[in-house]
Amino acid sequence: MDLEQPSGGIMVLTGEPDAGRTAAWCARVSALHADGHHAIVCDVHGLSGCASAVVQALARIALTARRSGCRCALVGVDDRLLILLELTGLNELFDTAAPEG
Repeated sequence: MDLEQPSGGIMVLTGEPDAGRTAAWCARVSALHADGHHAIVCDVHGLSGCASAVVQALARIALTARRSGCRCALVGVDDRLLILLELTGLNELFDTAAPEG
């Protein structure tokens, strides 16, 4: 499964991001917001594939969250992804720790 929602506003992202998966992840962010979640946690430890595709998918998720009025946090970020997020400036769009409550 490419996207799971174990509980609350948590999304587990796995596999290689492509246009279809990214669109589904963005739709899930919007759905979680519509369900009353204002803080969404994306577990990214299972993402794989091309670094630029991962960065693009996360950028789209961040944009969707912002437009929905949500905060978004990433968990499971490895050192390589953290460096890419810092180089692109995307690290400023995500909380670095899961929001409480």
